Amino acid sequence: MLATSDALYLSAAIGSVAVILGSLERLAAPRLLADGALAGWPVSATSIPLLTRRPFQSSVGRLLEYPRVLGLIAACLACAVLLLLHPSSALNALAATVIAATYILLSMRSRFGGDGADQMTIILFVSLALAFGIGQEHAEVIVLWFLAAQVCLAYFTAGVAKLLSPLWRSGAALPEILATRAYGHPWAAKILARHRLVAAAMCWSVILLECSFPLALLGIRPLTYLLVISGALLHIGTAILMRLNTFLWAFLATYPAVIYCATT
Repeated sequence: MLATSDALYLSAAIGSVAVILGSLERLAAPRLLADGALAGWPVSATSIPLLTRRPFQSSVGRLLEYPRVLGLIAACLACAVLLLLHPSSALNALAATVIAATYILLSMRSRFGGDGADQMTIILFVSLALAFGIGQEHAEVIVLWFLAAQVCLAYFTAGVAKLLSPLWRSGAALPEILATRAYGHPWAAKILARHRLVAAAMCWSVILLECSFPLALLGIRPLTYLLVISGALLHIGTAILMRLNTFLWAFLATYPAVIYCATT
């Protein structure tokens, strides 16, 4: 059984890996954030009324300008390294706050290109910042239950959406997804296209796993561990085949909360 503080620190450490990977990916291609690029700030700044107001532009907005935004990402990376290497540091609340604020600002800077991993990372580090900042056990317990409920809701809604989709029910979804350029894997797509029964079985296994994941909180330990391990294998598979690297770590970071809530 995980202790309350151990579950929080483990979530922070695992979540930090997602932040490190995401930050390195952004810093490795800085031109994508330049003013003339698709994700340039001059265009993005017109997408939300708040962003066009002078008080915002002259304060927080300056952090989102290129190349200042690279410094913001670097600071986020440093905070993630701190949480990963020193999970019991007195600076936990500050580091988690910087990470959460950076991800929120980056989501405002570019309204497209984000995914569920970015959303889960924001939820995770806002929650951790509150838990570390308050520093009381009852607040930590509330945060852990919130994270457990959040990830169960995320899986369940994703599973129901797939269940309502004819493509997923027929088994055609995975071969078509893997045949795309953005998330594709030509070798796997060809195999699944030839073996429709295998593709259908894989689609239904994903549907059943996601729809049944909330059962992990029933307190039946073998079931909890089975669902957690299955979820981890699902994300490892998507990381390999679809290159969704941050999904693996962002969602795994909530698993200590699930295990804590199911075993206490």
